[in-house]
Amino acid sequence: MNKFKVYGASTPEESVREKEHRLLAEKAAAEGIVLLKNDNVLPMKPSAVALYGAGSRRTVKGGSGSGDVRERSFVTIEEGLKRAGFTFPTTLWMDRFEEKYQKDIAAWHHSVEEAIKGYGPVHTMDMFIKIGELPKPNPSCTPVQTDELTDMSDAAIYVLSRQAGEGKDRKVSKGDYLFSDIEKNSLKTLSDHYKKLILVINCGGVIDLSILDETRIDAVLLVGQSGMEIGNAVADVITGSVTPSGKLTDTWAYHYQDYPAAETYAHRNGNLEQEDYVEGIYVGYRWFDKNEIKPRFPFGFGLSYTQFDCTVQSFENDGSNVNVNILVKNSGNKYSGKEVIQLYLQKPDTGIDHEKRALAAFSKTRLLKPGEQQETELSFNLNDLACFDEEKNCFYLENGIYKVMLFDRICGTIELKQQKIVEQVHFLGKDMPATIKYAPTKRSAAILSRLTKKEKCMLVTGGGYAIRAYNNVMGAAGRTCTKLLNKGIPNIVFADGPAGLNVLPVTAVGPEGFPRYPEGLPEDWKWGWLTKVDKLLMALPGKQQLLYRYMTAWPNGTVLAQSWNCELLEQVGKAIGKEMLEIGVSIWLAPGMNIHRNPLCGRNFEYYSEDPLISGKMAASVIRGVQSNEGVGVSVKHFCCNNQEDNRIGVSSNVSQRALREIYLRAFRIAITEGRPWTIMSSYNKVNGKYVCNSSDFLTHLLREEWGFEGIVISDWNALDQCSCTEAINAGNDLNMPGNKAAVTKILNDTALNDEALTNSAGRVLDLIFKSSTCKDFEG
Repeated sequence: MNKFKVYGASTPEESVREKEHRLLAEKAAAEGIVLLKNDNVLPMKPSAVALYGAGSRRTVKGGSGSGDVRERSFVTIEEGLKRAGFTFPTTLWMDRFEEKYQKDIAAWHHSVEEAIKGYGPVHTMDMFIKIGELPKPNPSCTPVQTDELTDMSDAAIYVLSRQAGEGKDRKVSKGDYLFSDIEKNSLKTLSDHYKKLILVINCGGVIDLSILDETRIDAVLLVGQSGMEIGNAVADVITGSVTPSGKLTDTWAYHYQDYPAAETYAHRNGNLEQEDYVEGIYVGYRWFDKNEIKPRFPFGFGLSYTQFDCTVQSFENDGSNVNVNILVKNSGNKYSGKEVIQLYLQKPDTGIDHEKRALAAFSKTRLLKPGEQQETELSFNLNDLACFDEEKNCFYLENGIYKVMLFDRICGTIELKQQKIVEQVHFLGKDMPATIKYAPTKRSAAILSRLTKKEKCMLVTGGGYAIRAYNNVMGAAGRTCTKLLNKGIPNIVFADGPAGLNVLPVTAVGPEGFPRYPEGLPEDWKWGWLTKVDKLLMALPGKQQLLYRYMTAWPNGTVLAQSWNCELLEQVGKAIGKEMLEIGVSIWLAPGMNIHRNPLCGRNFEYYSEDPLISGKMAASVIRGVQSNEGVGVSVKHFCCNNQEDNRIGVSSNVSQRALREIYLRAFRIAITEGRPWTIMSSYNKVNGKYVCNSSDFLTHLLREEWGFEGIVISDWNALDQCSCTEAINAGNDLNMPGNKAAVTKILNDTALNDEALTNSAGRVLDLIFKSSTCKDFEG
């Protein structure tokens, strides 16, 4: 019988795979950068330039939390510009800023150590919870002083950065959603001194840009949090070696108050228990259109270094399917570039309340040289944009004239003579008991028949953080049960995302599978009592096998979506799947695809858009890419309505049936039906008063009966601590993650447990394990 598996490179050199994926990460980052403003300043040739702003040297590559990646190295914006040939006549501002930042970090480290003095080994988890309450300070800007200016360049670049992450929402405060006074004054100083001023926005989400009304800024580049190659990608776009082609997937308002539910979102009204989605379907551009609010930068906006002409060649429809053939020409005379084609649907004006337009289809051209043209066909089904009738629980198309718009120009119409019911569904809220009989594979069925009830309960509970396992990838988020190897059941590994695989890059393993740390414990583990055992856990020379798992840190979800390039996202997904196979990870906990309901959500950087179509299509592309590698899968998250981080474990997202169906569930439906993910992660929150992971409506009736989902549902980490482990199994939540002995006992001793549901879930977990690449050669 196999005792354990070992995956990873045995030497530390950068592999061919790493180099190839670096190039793809740079390409993806550059293609997701959005040029928001350009008064004939960009592109610019490499030259002397003055560089300021926290994000120049302390560039933010991604958000904080589970979506972090421990890559081999990443390129800051300062480094990327320098590699491209830019010189910096003065680095005095950056040097002083770095000195202050190091002092801030030292002070923070001391305060944390003081706060955790009393924690011992038994209270390690509590210790890290306490540390989490004292977050690491973000680099805070210092004012630009007169002696930090230079006359050796007429151009300055200011890199504004922000950090956000898991477990906490952003605030409408200075230094977060708003510019700080120091940032405003610094930009005013730079604008007065330099002939050209470029603002680079290194943020994971929307921020207030009122500064553009107050200070002359010649160009604005939204680079987001673009992963390990962010510096090179920024240099590519600034120099013009890449023509910007990114388009916004969110609406950028003039004022925060312009957004729907602005004053009641999350902490804004002091109520973190009930979140009422009073805006209904009017999220993002739908809200701005309905209320005739002019945004600063609209959804789908992005400038280029060249121009494009789009001509409709043909328009065909059969009353449901619509096909539009468009000729796209690069009408510029200097730069090659790519164009994003956007089709919108305008529904009949019959007095029925619906959005003024909805994104219906999109496509991106290949790189077109000046004068070059490309024919592209965009297709969509009218039924997919049907309205939802809450009284009749059905999707329907009203009668009348439907207008198809190429950007903002009508390119064709469809006439429906009479109202048409597209799909009849059931009400989400009755939560009637449901069990769908599951037929496992022959191999799984044979094992299942030999398991006791307790062993089935163990199987539907994760393996916690056990050190010794058949397959143990250190730093990974979790694993399936590790205690059933003698029953012929190995474990598989789940790794966090969605910016890449979050694992420890350098570990060692001994003959019995016990891990060691050649370079000592990871820096973010070296706290309190753990610092005293650091040396004891280091690898012993000659007695352990060294393993290297350097993974790629990809651009975050919003940046990827801003490429509007499904083919590119599929390539990224395929590359991630290849890395999973390399290091022994079976399930990647991604893509994250919750709707950007409000710009303050702390985790928006992980997600794609305010629009369900682009969110669903991007997720489906990533899923197809990952799962094109045999033996690895994804976990689409967070299902559903996990649109805020404050009190995410207890808040009830109170949403109308219509908004659920047309906005928040539609994105998941596209991803599931077009991508066919192996697993789905149920979210922490409640929907209309019911925890999602305890809802048979969502996890069985909707996912399995309506949408035909055939994979397994896993809980978000420790989500079932707030509700019922047993009810989760009965509802169709197959796997309780990360799992522990207490959870097994709860399920086993609960008389409310449905034995058929338990057996079905156990069967699904077994099938998942045995179709994973790490277990295909397992001999139990």
